[in-house]
Amino acid sequence: MFNRLRKAVHPVVVFSLFLIIANSGYAEIYKWVDEDGKIHFSDRKDHSVEQEVVNVNPGASKWSRFDIKVKAVDVELSDEENQQIVDGVNNVYEFFDRVMSFDMYRTVPVNILIFKDRAEYQKYLIRNNRGTAVASYGLYIPSEHQIAVYVRENRSLTFKTIKHEVSHAVVDTIVPYAPAWLNEGLAEQMEMLERDESGLYFERHQENRWVVAQAREQGRLTDIDQFLRLSSNKWRHSEMSGHGSLRAQSGQFLSFLLSKPTRRNFVVRLMHNFNRGDRTLAYYLVDDNYIGGVSMLSLDWRRWLHEQGRGVIRL
Repeated sequence: MFNRLRKAVHPVVVFSLFLIIANSGYAEIYKWVDEDGKIHFSDRKDHSVEQEVVNVNPGASKWSRFDIKVKAVDVELSDEENQQIVDGVNNVYEFFDRVMSFDMYRTVPVNILIFKDRAEYQKYLIRNNRGTAVASYGLYIPSEHQIAVYVRENRSLTFKTIKHEVSHAVVDTIVPYAPAWLNEGLAEQMEMLERDESGLYFERHQENRWVVAQAREQGRLTDIDQFLRLSSNKWRHSEMSGHGSLRAQSGQFLSFLLSKPTRRNFVVRLMHNFNRGDRTLAYYLVDDNYIGGVSMLSLDWRRWLHEQGRGVIRL
């Protein structure tokens, strides 16, 4: 059991230490074992427990790309478009491997099925007993480890949908207990994930930014306290009931969290907590994982909303 726990949290340590080196405000990572034998890591010294300093030297990413199967049904993709799809999928996998510190080589790569139009896409979903999702732009089908989408008039939106669904595939496979807001927020961000010679980066999600700004002006934006207390079932019910800003808020909230190394560290901690089977509502994990707790998180979020952050988030 101890070895499994140690193996599960080791990637978090590596990534956390990288953040500490990058941010001079923090100097050390502390490790201790509680009464139940569970291993904890923190960037804060706690004199009430016996801690040891962890010294880990982070290395360069050893990420190696996957071969992704793309099948187009009655529609032609150019070589450039096919490569764009493959690159986008691999960028998402690299994000979860390098930034979120998950071993993506234990996850079977998805295959992509692209239909010529919405009608053919809907027929396919109905044949596969996915009729409730016919109004969607794309869907991850776990039994087939497959992403199904259709070509939209603006093909670039189709490629964004693929990245969105790949994120769901990853989270559903390796972090099945992640709350819906975190799962959906990451997927919304993956739509905007790109790569250049400097590495991975996020562009601004203009649609989500506009929706959240409107909800904020009209007093409809959910307070972070309430947002983090939402169970996945309540989140999905609100989303299906027409709470249109909730999905956009999830995306913008993840944009906020991923915009700084210390906040990215918070997301990593949450993801690995849920990866180990923790089903605690995110609200009750904030005090242990975000410096200043819920009140500081809410304050930082409000400040970010006012400033709207940077247009590009470099990873």
